[in-house]
Amino acid sequence: MKYINTILLVVIAIALGGNFYLDHKRDVAIQAKAEAAAAPKKEDEPSPFDKMPTDPMHDPHAMRSGPVTTISFEKTVHDFGRIESGPLYKTSFKFTNTGKYELIVSGAKTSCGCTVPSFLSKPVKPGETGDIFVEFDSKGRTGQQVKLITVTTNTDPKENVLTIKSNPYVKN
Repeated sequence: MKYINTILLVVIAIALGGNFYLDHKRDVAIQAKAEAAAAPKKEDEPSPFDKMPTDPMHDPHAMRSGPVTTISFEKTVHDFGRIESGPLYKTSFKFTNTGKYELIVSGAKTSCGCTVPSFLSKPVKPGETGDIFVEFDSKGRTGQQVKLITVTTNTDPKENVLTIKSNPYVKN
């Protein structure tokens, strides 16, 4: 019986202590709101969000900090034509740095997992050429296929879209 009374007292103390804590927490929040409302507004003080860093290669609205160059592709569309479904088909898109600064290809993404782009990550000097290599896996594909490859560079615009087309058929 002695232990039951002790346990009961501990449970009551915990419950009361929890209520006191919640009341204190609520009072502190109310006081903080009142102090914030009473504080004079500083209109000329910048928001902390104004100073957040941006990644210019992934933010279309960010200003570019480095030099911007130009790019020219020999072709932006490759048509494999009528092909047998199953094999892996490869092509490349040759480009030239037509600007005054080094060209940096920072990424290439596709509209489908069956298409895989690759490129050398070294800068391309003005007047020099480079390639975007593309592999198309036709396995399980039939009918008209159109796949897009978005290439990200330090150009304006920063994204260039390349297209591959094919018409795979199942060989009997």
